[in-house]
Amino acid sequence: MTSACASLFTPRDTQNYKVFTAWMIAATIVFAATTLLIDGKFLPPSAGWALTAGAVVLLLFTVRAYVSFLRQADELLRKVHLDALALAFGIGVVMMMGYRLCERLGAPKLDVNDPLLVMMLVWIGAQIVFARRYAGGESDE
Repeated sequence: MTSACASLFTPRDTQNYKVFTAWMIAATIVFAATTLLIDGKFLPPSAGWALTAGAVVLLLFTVRAYVSFLRQADELLRKVHLDALALAFGIGVVMMMGYRLCERLGAPKLDVNDPLLVMMLVWIGAQIVFARRYAGGESDE
């Protein structure tokens, strides 16, 4: 968290964000490990399915923790996060649809995770920019 972001957090927000972050880290590790193990054919199919189910469950808990964080946050912090989500979603849609046309013109095919990575990076960056904007007292308009 940058200092601008941290200035918007109450102690409860900090705790809720730590819970969200812990779930996200766990889900990311299990997702990455599962991907490597499945792609490298290091697992029998049943173990691959079990790890995949585990990754999905962790991702669901991550979403639940983030929604809980947002519901308990004050209006300004919620606005920062929702504005960041909206921008990331919009950029993601443009990238996915635009690049799909590029693929049809011969560009290399992307994995589904590539646009998701872009969306996550935009989401994180937008949180920082919007938190600085609102913490500094700048207006939306």
